[in-house]
Amino acid sequence: MRLFLSAIQFLTRIPVPGSGAREGDIGRSSAFFPAVGLLIGAGGSLLYYSARLLLPSSTCVILVLVYSVLITNALHEDGLADSIDGFGGGWTREQTLRIMRDSRIGAFGALGLIFLVLGKYNLLSMLEWPLFWRWFLFANAASRWSSLPLCITMDYARDEGQGKLVARRVSLPALVIGTLTMCGAALVFPARTALAAIGVAFAVPLATGLYYRHRLGGITGDCLGATNQLTEVALYLSAVLLARMP
Repeated sequence: MRLFLSAIQFLTRIPVPGSGAREGDIGRSSAFFPAVGLLIGAGGSLLYYSARLLLPSSTCVILVLVYSVLITNALHEDGLADSIDGFGGGWTREQTLRIMRDSRIGAFGALGLIFLVLGKYNLLSMLEWPLFWRWFLFANAASRWSSLPLCITMDYARDEGQGKLVARRVSLPALVIGTLTMCGAALVFPARTALAAIGVAFAVPLATGLYYRHRLGGITGDCLGATNQLTEVALYLSAVLLARMP
């Protein structure tokens, strides 16, 4: 229970009992990252369902996106912006890491966030309620799961950093538990759709991990946030494409 609460405290702004997570608990709590994603997805789905009784679906999507940012304190969006700034503006490994550490947002990062929000809004607005809640629930679980395989298979590219608290402490049992949770979330889909969704959830960390290895020789906390957001958007895109297939 302590580790589960640590995962909630690390990934969200939800107040939890206790004096705070211990440093070692953050990495060990990674097994529960997909479960926290399910909680976030369930909250967003409930908000959408309640709001759709009074508001058009497009407005409901905006409310859900605002909810997602507020409840997570924009943790992953910040990582995406920093990563895009670094990879877009840095030519060498050292330059890239230095830019990623800069707290100021650059043109690449700002544009990346704009395209991210527009992409989520556009894709989610195309989904009717039965599809919306299933994909929103799974995408939030799978996007939090995406950090686990990166952490367990890749080195940390910095000597220090917040992401190191997770990257160096993800264990094989945590990966197994997290993977089972993510795959269990796919039970909301029919079998063929579930396989496609799980395949996308595996493909994005693989593709981004290869890129991070090529550019940095490892990962940073910002890289984990970027993969989180790219996994989520890729799943929403998959939802739209599958819905249009005969």
